[in-house]
Amino acid sequence: MTDRFLGIVLAVAFAVVVSAFVVPAAGAVSHPSRGSAAPGASTFVSGGAPAVTPPRGAAPPTAILTGAVPDAILVDPANDSAFVASQLGGNVTVIALDTHHVLYTIPVGSEPAPQAIALDPTNWTVYVANAGSGNVSVISIAEDFVIASIPVGASPDCIAVNPGNHDVYVANGGSGTVTIISPATTTPHVIATVPVGPDPDAIAVDTVTHNVFVADSGTGNVSVISAVTNTVIHSTIVGAAPGPFGAMIFDPVNQNVYVANLGSNNVSVIGGNNYTAYAQIPVGTGPSALAFDSAAKKLFVANHYSNNVSVISTKNNTLIGTVGVGSQPSTDGAIAFNSVLGAVYVPNGGSNSVSVISAASDSVAATVPVGALPDAVGADSTNGEVYVANQGSSNVSEFAISGVTFHASGLPAATAWSITSGVPPVVRTNTTTAHKKGAISFDATSLSLAYSITPPAGYAVAKVTGPRSPSQTVVTLASKPSTFTVVFGPLEPLTITETGLPSGTFWGLTLTSALHFGGPASQTATSSTSAIEFMAVKGAYHYALSAGPATYRISPAHGTVSVGTHPAAKSIKFKPVTETVVFEVVGLTHGTTWQVNVTGPMNVTIGTIGGQIRVPLINGTYHYTVSNLTSLHPHPASGTFVVLAPHPPLVVIITYSSIPTHAQAGFAPAVAAPRPIAPGARAATA
Repeated sequence: MTDRFLGIVLAVAFAVVVSAFVVPAAGAVSHPSRGSAAPGASTFVSGGAPAVTPPRGAAPPTAILTGAVPDAILVDPANDSAFVASQLGGNVTVIALDTHHVLYTIPVGSEPAPQAIALDPTNWTVYVANAGSGNVSVISIAEDFVIASIPVGASPDCIAVNPGNHDVYVANGGSGTVTIISPATTTPHVIATVPVGPDPDAIAVDTVTHNVFVADSGTGNVSVISAVTNTVIHSTIVGAAPGPFGAMIFDPVNQNVYVANLGSNNVSVIGGNNYTAYAQIPVGTGPSALAFDSAAKKLFVANHYSNNVSVISTKNNTLIGTVGVGSQPSTDGAIAFNSVLGAVYVPNGGSNSVSVISAASDSVAATVPVGALPDAVGADSTNGEVYVANQGSSNVSEFAISGVTFHASGLPAATAWSITSGVPPVVRTNTTTAHKKGAISFDATSLSLAYSITPPAGYAVAKVTGPRSPSQTVVTLASKPSTFTVVFGPLEPLTITETGLPSGTFWGLTLTSALHFGGPASQTATSSTSAIEFMAVKGAYHYALSAGPATYRISPAHGTVSVGTHPAAKSIKFKPVTETVVFEVVGLTHGTTWQVNVTGPMNVTIGTIGGQIRVPLINGTYHYTVSNLTSLHPHPASGTFVVLAPHPPLVVIITYSSIPTHAQAGFAPAVAAPRPIAPGARAATA
């Protein structure tokens, strides 16, 4: 049997605005593992926003085992569930979105089944089309089991819920009919069987008139079924093999229906008011899946045989771009759009990956490896998590995507700037508008996004502002889309001049932003002259010595300088680094005055009463002499020492005694060497 997959969660339902959930009637059961919160409103697959779980990244994606050959997936964040239909397993696996664990396995039709799945959020039911057994299983979300099994036509392989009347439409590929099921009574039942073409492949619901469009791949036409009379009221010719795998979608903005024509490599546009195909838009080879971005007014068309995605503007129905993706994208009509993150997810069946396309830039933001032969995808718009059914490995891959948008500030209008991120690098450029704003968006598959910002000539980034203290090279992401502002400013010269260094001495400074986060990157510059010039954007900076002779230091050791809208200047002083030489006296009675005379690069004479004399000296070789008293004589009376700053203090011990020193006249040198008072201290040379 031809493997088909309805896009109610992937191609059709992403464009259908489903009605809001209602609080269940009294007595309705809410499964305890999901809590009892009432569901909320929705615009795509399902509604409501439960407590958000932050993304965990995607390296590697989580693998969740399901039944054999999973072929359809439905993500229902309002009830914290994902429903995965397995063809050869003949069952539906229910996965808890918060824990990513399998809650239940629910038997449905006989193999090969099921092939399509749809959600009615108002009635808390999931409908499963079972191609092998020719029936539809109705699953109660509250009770997690099949409450009804409804016979339909042969090989049902496409299913949709009409949000206007909550009727269910089932395309029977083997009998050329559409079965209409009503949930109005306690037991869902068939209310009509409508003949259409011999091979109905896709269904789209007009959310304005509530009429239903059915594409038939055998005749190349689209039938329109009235939601009031349940009869065909119009049939229009489109392209060859239209609506493969459910590739038809309704645009509620302009009330057009778009159908992909697999055999003629184009997309037909049908007016929702007159049911006439008034445009044919050429796309890639083998268009097999559609996703609609209502905010940007774009239609994304996955082309299975040309390995790319065509981007159509629904404003004027023209092709505006082509995005290369992986091998054999959308094998079973699978494609998904997350309106909150502005991301399109395209499973690549031939390369076992998912391409994540940014709807803002029409480029691939990430390529995520998943299981074998991915053929169905669903997105949880409340937290950015993505679920991919892998036919070849009989499991579901789960990973998270976070949306990131950067706005520009401080640039003149019509100024281009860019950001580079990803592996391989992706460069995105924007041009500021008359309001001096611009925006660049990325999708990230981890908890952070690393990037580099390229400003226009003459400008630099003054700061990056936003949540969670961003820097100019990386931002931390949250489960919801994050917005950051890149503040630009013109580069201004900053000149720092020095005094105190010998001419030709090599020195350098590091300039660091004084901002706590988001400020400019550090700069380091060197010079052998008396000045260093930086080019910096407006703001406050710290400076510190990064290079220079070890025998000099700047005073103060650290400083701050401000750069404004005019050239800035700062003067610093270098001072020689000194070593303290300590002369320690022993043998003098309290109150006795003694003196040391030091000669060399610095000449110092210091006297004191007892204790010690401390002399700070610059590097060099020195000679010292110690005063001789009337009855007491210093040992040693003189000597030499070398200062090698920076270094711990040098200690010289002077002992006074009544024994005369050698060559008593004046301050003749002594033979004895001074003794250090601490182990490891350098002794002076006698």
